[in-house]
Amino acid sequence: SIQPDDIKIEYHPNSGRVPSIQRFDEFGKQDHIQSQIPLSSTPWQPWRSRMDFEVASLALECHMNEKQTNKLVNLLNHAARGLDAFTLKDHKEIQNIWDLSAERLTKFQRADIVVPYRNSEPEPYELHYRPIWDWLQELLLDQKIVSQMQWDAQRLFKFDAKTQTWKRFIEEAWSANAWWEIQSKLPAGAVPLCIVFYADKIKLSSFGTAKGYPVIVRCANLPMHIRNRAGTDGGRVVGWLPVVTEDAEHSGKADWANFKNTVWHESTGKILESIVEYSKVGYKMKCGDHIHRHLFPCIIIESSDYEEQCVICLTRGLRSLCPCVQCLIPKDQLMDFENEYPMRTLEQTLRILNDAGKKVSKGDKEEVLKQYSLRPVLNAFAKLANSDPYFGVSFDNLHFGSSGLWGDHIFEEAKVQFSNRESMTAIDHRFKIFPRWRNLHHFESSVMRSSFNDGSKHDDISRLFLFAAYSVTTEKENKAGYTLLKVMRKYINMIMYADLNVHTSDTMTAGRDSIEDFISTLQVYVTQTADREKPKAWNSVIKIHYFRHLYNDIENKGVLQGMSTKPNEKFHGPLRKIYLWQTNFKDTAKQIVRIEHQNVVATHIWDAIEALDKYHQQETDVPDDLESVLDNVHFTMGSKLKSLTFGELEDSGTIFARLHIRVSEFLSALLTTLNHHVQIKYTRNDSVTPYQFLNVRYESLDTWRLAVDYLRCNPKFQDMILSFSMARLDSRCLHNYNIYLCAQWEMSNIPLPLCRHTKLCISMRGHMLTRILVFFAFARSRHWS
Repeated sequence: SIQPDDIKIEYHPNSGRVPSIQRFDEFGKQDHIQSQIPLSSTPWQPWRSRMDFEVASLALECHMNEKQTNKLVNLLNHAARGLDAFTLKDHKEIQNIWDLSAERLTKFQRADIVVPYRNSEPEPYELHYRPIWDWLQELLLDQKIVSQMQWDAQRLFKFDAKTQTWKRFIEEAWSANAWWEIQSKLPAGAVPLCIVFYADKIKLSSFGTAKGYPVIVRCANLPMHIRNRAGTDGGRVVGWLPVVTEDAEHSGKADWANFKNTVWHESTGKILESIVEYSKVGYKMKCGDHIHRHLFPCIIIESSDYEEQCVICLTRGLRSLCPCVQCLIPKDQLMDFENEYPMRTLEQTLRILNDAGKKVSKGDKEEVLKQYSLRPVLNAFAKLANSDPYFGVSFDNLHFGSSGLWGDHIFEEAKVQFSNRESMTAIDHRFKIFPRWRNLHHFESSVMRSSFNDGSKHDDISRLFLFAAYSVTTEKENKAGYTLLKVMRKYINMIMYADLNVHTSDTMTAGRDSIEDFISTLQVYVTQTADREKPKAWNSVIKIHYFRHLYNDIENKGVLQGMSTKPNEKFHGPLRKIYLWQTNFKDTAKQIVRIEHQNVVATHIWDAIEALDKYHQQETDVPDDLESVLDNVHFTMGSKLKSLTFGELEDSGTIFARLHIRVSEFLSALLTTLNHHVQIKYTRNDSVTPYQFLNVRYESLDTWRLAVDYLRCNPKFQDMILSFSMARLDSRCLHNYNIYLCAQWEMSNIPLPLCRHTKLCISMRGHMLTRILVFFAFARSRHWS
């Protein structure tokens, strides 16, 4: 029978699979993958020993240059030899063996991209690339990796007991609409092999004079928590695009911009070349899990910032007539969320290019393309089946939310509205004293007087700013400034829904409503600031408009986590370190891709070594009694303090008054059953052990999977004193009055969290902070538990 929260899975008809229903607790759990017998007992070869490989891998990981590597090798050669031999001689030998090891995986190839510009002699541009199909085959032939892939499009539903209906939800790309549509175009039994494509120009040197242009791909058939991580099953650099230097003679000219875009698409076309034919006719192969599949590779998501999306889609950018890469909205109507505008498609674009090509004069051709903000260049993605770039470009929460709409616009407006010294000082102070929390930046220095390039810092500032600024002004003192605080509240709500890891039909409806609320509140602010000497042109902010496409992207391609640029931008730091520490700053592209490939090979060898070690480890059954009451599947207590008596704890402050009596009463009631009465009685002389850290594992209502929270009540955590007196609510939140105790009874440890209750202030219900900014105030309660 159907139970509340049951999950129903409908598979694409071409799969031949019947629908299934799973219990909520079982949904999303991976089937156990049987351990493979290691292919080699010496996976570190061609290194002469495991010790040699580990030392070389350490030198690579630490970005050691030749001088540092030779010094490390000399030190080890002078050391006494242990059970394993260390035989390396110097940096040169290490590099030679790395080159031998490089044959394990798909190596970079070099190609010269030649594109003519006007009547000048064509200049070859150097491209380094890995054929994408070779990378895909590495994944498909790996039994462990391919066993975790999903192939068939799915429609997922959760049973809502309240309405007695099945409600659809979306998570991974295969649960969204695009995958279903792609599989509908394939032969029966065939499956999509979907790719996430990312490219971005990065600064390699501190002053930005040296640049790199990596292309990174991920396999969307793998779950997000796998493909978004580092490792052989995560992202892979498959290209190092040529950087066309800006020449003062040509800068700003339309034909020079077209030339640079042509170089980009010719280079990208070379990277994609190996999958063009297979995207149309498919490829049949036996995968690493011994299953024969008919595979059709395609690009389902292009993950990038706005500037890169314009290059991918060959549009003319922010100042053009139609700046959006997904639709044809005019440039001065970007805040229009009421009217519908035509969507761009690859088919439509090819037709426009064809019409423009029929024009005789250059001016007539330009006139046709200009009204659609298109460039006269053939798109590299047009050669692939089921890979429409205008559909693939996606909302990115980093560039369009945190660093974009918030960092470039709302935050800058806050600096204008709250620019007086008193307000800035108060806001900075509250940021400084805000309690530290896991995965939350702490801002010691000024926030209001600083600029941030880190999108994750902008994200944290956007979540905290309202709590730091809510009292610096009133509606009477600064009407526009107070409206901006309302805008911030609407922005937080909008981002909260957007960032959900699982989206149901209900949350998407609420999310769309939150965008409407944000836009209407922002329009009030725009009106109130229209009489400025230089009013902000909000109608031209492209990153506001992108929120219009947000939930369409989620419905078509899955939640934002799968489209985010964040996992790919984590490559920037290591690539920059390779340039700074391991090249001679000459002909750097060749050196960078060589060392980047060594990193990939090292990861692959380490995976094999760990699998070999695991295989040789004797598996022993874990005794049932090994699990401790202080360390089990549900929670772990830590930060243990010295044991003391109840009396000592009670004498330390009134908050612990009568603690031994309250604990006795609580445990007696807890352990008493209908058939057995338990009477526990502690005295002031009985000992108790305090703990100040609790690791709690629970089922997340956001991800529907196991999550972990760290709860701390250390009086001094990360150098910040948390006093045991009631601190101001706006600065200390609810950190106070928590301590975790371990009492003993009949030789058993009994863990107990001691918490002081708080209660919602009834008097605040009509307050403007509750009504307008949706703040809730809590006060101390006399009750403890």
